[in-house]
Amino acid sequence: MEGSEELREALVALRRENDLLRTETTHAKLLLTALEAVLSVDSRDDPFAGVFSALMTVFESCRAIVLIERDGSAGELECIAADSPALVGTVWGSSRLFEKALAGRVVATISDSDVSSWPDALERDFRIGTPALHMPLGVREKRGLLLLLRAPDQPGFDRAHVALAKKFSLLASHALAARQAHQSEAESHRLKRLTEQLRISQAALSHRANHDQLTGLPNRAHIQELVDNAIARCGKGKRMALAFIDLDDFKRVNDLHGHAAGDTLLKTIADRVCAQIRDTDIFGRISGDEFVIVLDDIDRRQDISEMVSRMRGDLCEPLWIDSALIRPSASIGVAFYPAHGKDYETLRRHADIAMYEAKKASKGSIAFYRRELGRRTSERQRLEQRLLRALETGAFRCALQQKVDIRSRAVVGFEALMRWIDEDGEVHAPGYFLKLASEFGLVDEMTDLVVGDLLDHLKLLDVRFGTNVRYSINVSPTQATHLPFIKKLVERLHSSGRPRSFILELTEETIAAIGPLQRQVLPLLREAGIGLSIDDFGTGYSSLATLADLTVDELKIDRSLISSIHSRPRSQSILRAIESMSLALGISMVAEGVETAEENLYLMAHTRLNIGQGYLFHRPELLADILRPPQAVQRNLCG
Repeated sequence: MEGSEELREALVALRRENDLLRTETTHAKLLLTALEAVLSVDSRDDPFAGVFSALMTVFESCRAIVLIERDGSAGELECIAADSPALVGTVWGSSRLFEKALAGRVVATISDSDVSSWPDALERDFRIGTPALHMPLGVREKRGLLLLLRAPDQPGFDRAHVALAKKFSLLASHALAARQAHQSEAESHRLKRLTEQLRISQAALSHRANHDQLTGLPNRAHIQELVDNAIARCGKGKRMALAFIDLDDFKRVNDLHGHAAGDTLLKTIADRVCAQIRDTDIFGRISGDEFVIVLDDIDRRQDISEMVSRMRGDLCEPLWIDSALIRPSASIGVAFYPAHGKDYETLRRHADIAMYEAKKASKGSIAFYRRELGRRTSERQRLEQRLLRALETGAFRCALQQKVDIRSRAVVGFEALMRWIDEDGEVHAPGYFLKLASEFGLVDEMTDLVVGDLLDHLKLLDVRFGTNVRYSINVSPTQATHLPFIKKLVERLHSSGRPRSFILELTEETIAAIGPLQRQVLPLLREAGIGLSIDDFGTGYSSLATLADLTVDELKIDRSLISSIHSRPRSQSILRAIESMSLALGISMVAEGVETAEENLYLMAHTRLNIGQGYLFHRPELLADILRPPQAVQRNLCG
């Protein structure tokens, strides 16, 4: 989880940096456009007109006014240029905001003060409540400013305008100097030099904004531009293929060998692909370990299949990084234009779906998009949205299945199970939704709702079944080693005042991670008085030493050993061995999945096992049904 958060933060930072670079590139383009307007006029034209035109367009202003200090008159300014000829030559008094601009600052404000110094020639509409931008200018040792005004009903100038104004200020000063000097040769030379510098900066900024800094490949935004342009040029009958490449277990390389090794691997992968593709193909890196290739002008699907297979072979070649041997692999999904999409985003999404299908088959595989995959993905997305809505409405409930004494049939405990009651009232078992919920990190919230439902009904359950029964709560392998989740669950059960009424059920797979369990989880459970049960026991993960170290309270014998045990000698032998071990360690045993009378008869006759759970005794029921008065159940049956 921490790794995912760090990765997300890094991705947000990279996107923020990329947005900033694109903004800088846009600014540079605007400056170049304005500067070229200045340089393209002949000697009889006013070079400042080009700047004026560019300024009013870029800043969406209605008025542009140039003021400079008057000779021999302290505190007064003269308008020497304006979009309205009536303002040229007018005298303006000094003000607090004008002084800030004259001192070299760009100031954005709403003109509701300091307007007494503005001349009557300026229309009254632009005197009160008008968004104003003050931009410093300098001409031949004189101070000046450029005042841009918007209509009162327009929004004010923001920080982005101020940042852009700082860059236009230098350009406007040069253009004004050229105007005052009638395009003198010296000023023209300076302007041309500034143009060249801006062109170089703009080219560098453009490259940084459009390319990945590590590999030098086109980045996510630029790839989309390149592919959309290629599609726009695509003639009738022309086909393209988009391959989505995802490196398998890339996070493991970073974790085991460090981020520098990960960077080296990414650059190596980029070089290997570049060596395989043609000049007409497009190749870029769209995120940490994901790449996109667009193979242009293809004839047969077989050609693409062979090319991608060769590429995958190259990608899987081992390499040494800082004395460590890395064996990379990549899963690849392919979609075709125009069959699978007529724009970049659709093709990328479909190739991504095919890539996940390849990864599901086996790492390092190739899969081609089919419409069936799209339908399955749409169903997953719809299910995800339904699950999110179900969490918001608290639609996950607790169902209980009895644990009984196999001889007396007395109820000795319950296993708490998760059920989803959907918007149509249909009840779904975890097999329908739990895998997807786990992929999207929703299981903890679902477990919270189920535990809450159980605790809310605990007193009613006590009335019906007594206070000696114990309730088992299932915990997934991921949850069992996630300390914040376990702490929260333990605190919640402890605050019920009945911690000894609860048992946490862990699978055999979970106890393979005995280190974290011993160091962190077990002390919490023991201190709180909560029991520990191992579910699905007998599937092969556990050992005697492990059980001794964990001091387990209960073993639940896996159903695979109980099923048809009366006719399976091998299962009988394994069960006897587990029974002997449990008796020696003082561990209680539960036979799971008892479904037939024959199975139960064998357990009673040939084992000392006392507790059973399964459909023979009880099918899981929602709490509302379990707590329904017996007479109400009888009335329903008669009805």
